[in-house]
Amino acid sequence: MRSLYWKIFLFFWLTVIITMASVAALTGTIIKNRQAVESQQVIALAMQAADTFEQKGHRELTRMLRNIEQRYQIKAFMLDHQNRPISKVNLPKDWLSLALPLTPHRFMERTKRGLRAYRISSSSGQMYVFIARSSPNNSYQGWIKHLPALQVTTALIIVALFTAFITWRITNPLASLRRATNAFARGQFDTRVDNRVICRKDEISQLGQSFNHMAERISLLLSNQQRLFRDISHELRTPLARQQIALELLARKLDPKDQSSIERIEREIERMNELIDQVLTLLRLEQGENQPQASRYDVAELVHQVVHDATFEAQSDDKIQLNLPASCSLQGYPQATSRALENIIRNAIRYTGDKGKVYIDVQRSKEWLSITIADDGPGVPEAALAHLFEPFYRVDESRNQQAGGYGIGMAIAEQAMRSQGGTISACNRPQGGLEITLRLPL
Repeated sequence: MRSLYWKIFLFFWLTVIITMASVAALTGTIIKNRQAVESQQVIALAMQAADTFEQKGHRELTRMLRNIEQRYQIKAFMLDHQNRPISKVNLPKDWLSLALPLTPHRFMERTKRGLRAYRISSSSGQMYVFIARSSPNNSYQGWIKHLPALQVTTALIIVALFTAFITWRITNPLASLRRATNAFARGQFDTRVDNRVICRKDEISQLGQSFNHMAERISLLLSNQQRLFRDISHELRTPLARQQIALELLARKLDPKDQSSIERIEREIERMNELIDQVLTLLRLEQGENQPQASRYDVAELVHQVVHDATFEAQSDDKIQLNLPASCSLQGYPQATSRALENIIRNAIRYTGDKGKVYIDVQRSKEWLSITIADDGPGVPEAALAHLFEPFYRVDESRNQQAGGYGIGMAIAEQAMRSQGGTISACNRPQGGLEITLRLPL
C-alpha cells in the first residue's frame, strides 16, 4: 500500500476485529472454566452427600445439606433412584416436575431458576439425583459482574500494544529522517536517509526520497561552489605574483618620494594573498584535503604556546589571564586546534581594547575537553551569534574588515573543531564581551 491512510485504516479495523475476537474468546473461556469448576465442586459434594446418607441416614444428610448451604451458598436436595425425595431440606413444592423427563419447557424453566441436576452414584454404586442451585454470590453468574472490567482491561491492553506498534512504524522512520536532517545541518553533507525508509512505499518513503534528492543537489552545489572558490583563488595567485614583480621593478625606477605609493600597493597585494590563503585553508578543512594523521598531543602545552605568541604580538604580558591544567592530552589534529585558537585569541585581543583582558579557561570532564575564551570587548548583537561562524560574515557594529578581519577566521575555527568531532559555540557574557567555547572529545 502506497498511502499511510490505507495502512492506518486497515490497521484500525484489524485492531478492532482482533480486540473483539480476543475479548469474546476470553469471556467464553472464563465462563466455561467457571462452569466446569462449579460442576466439579457440586458433583464432589453430591457424592459425599450420597455416602453420608447411606452410612449415617437422613438426619446426617439433612445436617450436611444445611452445612453445604451455609458454607458454599448452594441450595440442594437429593432424590433416590426412583426420583423420590430423601430429605425435605431445600425441597421445592414442584419437586416432582424436576424429576419428570426433560422437555424444552422444563429445561428452560430449570435454567431460568438456576437449577442443575446431576446423576451420581455412591460408593456402593447406588444411583441418586442431586439437584442444586448456587447462590448468585458464589456462581459464575455472580462473578460475571466483574467481567466487563476485565473485558475493558483486555481491550485496552490489546489496543495499547497495537497502537504502540503502529506508532513505532510511523515514528521510527521519522526519527531516522530527523537524525539525517540534523546531521546534514551540522555539515555532514554526505548524509542520506536509510534504505529501510526508502523501501516503505508510502508518504514517508516519498519524503525520504525528496530529502535524498535535496541533499544530492545541495552537495553538488556546495562542491561546485568550493571548486569555484579554489580555482579562483589559485588563478588569482599568478597575476598577484606578477604585480609584485612589476612593483619591484617599478620601485627601482621611481624616486624615493614616490615609494609610499608603491608600499601602499604592496600592502594591498599582501592582504589579497592573506585572504586567498585563508580561503584555501577553509576549503581544505571543509573537504578534508591533505589532512594529516591524527596524533596524541598535549592541549595545555599547545594553548600555552599559542598564548605566548599572541602575548608577544599584543606586546602586553598581562593582557591574557590563563587557567590551564598541568597537562591534558587527546587524540586529534594539533595544527587544526592551534589554527582555531590563534584566530579566536587574536580576535579577542583585537576587540577587547587597551584596558580590557582576555580570559582563557581549560576544563576537562569525563568525555569532553572545554576551552573557553572570553574578552572584555563590546560583544556582538544577539542576532549575529547564529551567523558568527559563517564564511565572510562580519558584524558591522564592532567587528569589520577595517578592524583587520575578513570574516573567515571564525569559519576556519569551526571547521577545525568539526574535523576532530568537536563543537564550537558563542555567547555574550552578562558582564559584557564575547565568550567562545571549544569542545573536543577525549
